[in-house]
Amino acid sequence: MGYKPKKKGYRLRFEDPDMDGLVVDVRGLKTGPYLEFQAARATREAGGTAAQGATELMLQMFADAIIEWNLDGDDDQPLPPTMDGLKTLDLDFTMDIINAWMDAINGVSAPLPQTSTDGSTSVEASIPMDVPSASLPS
Repeated sequence: MGYKPKKKGYRLRFEDPDMDGLVVDVRGLKTGPYLEFQAARATREAGGTAAQGATELMLQMFADAIIEWNLDGDDDQPLPPTMDGLKTLDLDFTMDIINAWMDAINGVSAPLPQTSTDGSTSVEASIPMDVPSASLPS
């Protein structure tokens, strides 16, 4: 019996503070569908008459990958994690989620929190150090 790889799942992370609290769990993509998705993304970005069909394909592929989410609709009722649920969301918001999905698949980490914004030298780096004493002969 051969090796069977485990299916990959992701909990998406978002950089936008307005998306704090949003939880989206999704499946990964196999190589064939991933290549199809990337081709659709390139077509969408190029614009033109084929862009709408490419966008619909991307949305459907993402909808098929959603395991669960905690999104509520305008009526404060949970949205189904389906294409019908996606159609009720603003496209920009949906594309932010899709971009986070692609980042997760591609192994792109969320940026680390910035610990210093003023660029000054840390206190530890500015503490003077004495010249070490010579070693004693053994």
